Amino acid sequence: MPNGDRDGGPDNTRRTLLGLMGSSLLMLPSTTQASPEGGAPALPPRRPRDVGRKFWPDGRVKPFPGNTIICHLPQQGEHAEAFNALLDIYREAPAHAFSRKITLLPPSSYHATIFGGANDAERKPGLWPGTIPLDTPMEECNRLLGERLRAFKLECALPLRMTVDLAEPAAGEGPLTIRLLPVNNAEERKLRDLRDRLSTCLDIRAPDHDRYRFHITIAYQMDWLTAEEDGVFRDLLRQWKLGLRQASPEILLGAPEYCTLKDMFAFNRQFFLG
Repeated sequence: MPNGDRDGGPDNTRRTLLGLMGSSLLMLPSTTQASPEGGAPALPPRRPRDVGRKFWPDGRVKPFPGNTIICHLPQQGEHAEAFNALLDIYREAPAHAFSRKITLLPPSSYHATIFGGANDAERKPGLWPGTIPLDTPMEECNRLLGERLRAFKLECALPLRMTVDLAEPAAGEGPLTIRLLPVNNAEERKLRDLRDRLSTCLDIRAPDHDRYRFHITIAYQMDWLTAEEDGVFRDLLRQWKLGLRQASPEILLGAPEYCTLKDMFAFNRQFFLG
């Protein structure tokens, strides 16, 4: 721990707060947590949550081995309109100042997650299969979950039908996530039922299981935005989402894929769920 952080006294806290106040109006998360002792709220994190987890601070992708169930966006032929519209965002984003604080994902990785599996970094109850020991090697976990999923019956009509959520992102939600909504209540029930059955099959149930929001991630945030950068980003996001909705009123996805991954740049299909 650096020497300047050891005493934790009032003077040190005051210097830290003054430094934050003068730091070009960083767009830090809008929520703070009260300290366990009931004192002043804890300061927001210095970096977005995925820095040090999925990416290095300089923006390079970090190893994040695991498995997941996703639908890659169709990239060719019929139903590729959404992918092509996302490519336009990928082409334009580097022209804007906020892009130096994000890492754009390779377009080949674009997908909607149907159910998050297990990963090497989060070996804890709820996020790791309950019937597999926490110290099981990742490759063995991949194999065991693959065996279960080969026997899993999809039992739902395809394609999976989603649309772009045009709602304003929450304060503090950074670039660059495209939120999705099932196209109607019947599709919502179908997807939620599928997720419930996958949870039972894999014995994984994350704390946000019932609140999970479908999305397409096209970049991860490496640093907080200034007020000006955040304003530009939000204006652009409105335009981009409208353009995506116009190009592809419905985003049609085929059978979910069981994938393994080494990091966030590629999701390697093992097989389609059937």
